Amino acid sequence: MKFKEKIYNTDNLDNKDIDEKATRARAIIVNSNKEVLMCYSNGRNHYEFPGGHLEFGENLIEGLKREIFEETGIEIEEENATPFYSIKYYCKNYRGTGKNRLVEIYYFLVYTDLIYDVSKMKLDENEKYENYECRYIGIEKLKDILFKNKQIARETNSSLDDTILVYEEFLSKNNYR
Repeated sequence: MKFKEKIYNTDNLDNKDIDEKATRARAIIVNSNKEVLMCYSNGRNHYEFPGGHLEFGENLIEGLKREIFEETGIEIEEENATPFYSIKYYCKNYRGTGKNRLVEIYYFLVYTDLIYDVSKMKLDENEKYENYECRYIGIEKLKDILFKNKQIARETNSSLDDTILVYEEFLSKNNYR
C-alpha cells in the first residue's frame, strides 16, 4: 500500500533502536453530500477521524474495518478504503518508560453513503466515559471547526494536530481549497 508519509524523529532513532511499536488505522469517511464523519469526544472536547489501534495479528485493513465498525457501526469494504496518508513518530524514552516507541498512524479515504448506526457501535470504556459520538460535518465547515477546537484545547495536542494536517492534505488532494 502506498501512503504519503510524514515522519517525526527529533532524536534520530533508527528502526533498530525501537523497543515497541503501536499501529493505528483511521479513515476519512466522506458521503455524497460532501460531509465528513467525525468522532467527537465530549470529555476531551475533541474531534478525530474514526479508527484506532490494531490488535495483535491484524493487518491495516482488518484493524481499520474493525475500528470503523466499533466506533460508527458502519461495515466498510476493503475495496472502498484507499490508502491516503501516514504519520510516524519515533519516540525516545516513551512517556518515561525507558523504551523507544514507533507510533504509526495510517489514514484511508472511504467514500460511502452508509450512515453511522449507534445501535451497532461497540465503544470501549474510555470512549463511553468521554461520551464519544459521531457527527457529520460539511467539508467546508470542518476546517474551521478543527482550528477552533485547537484554540479551545490551548495545548499541544498531537492527535488534533495530526487531524488538521491530514485534513488539509485531504482538501488539497481533492481540490476543496
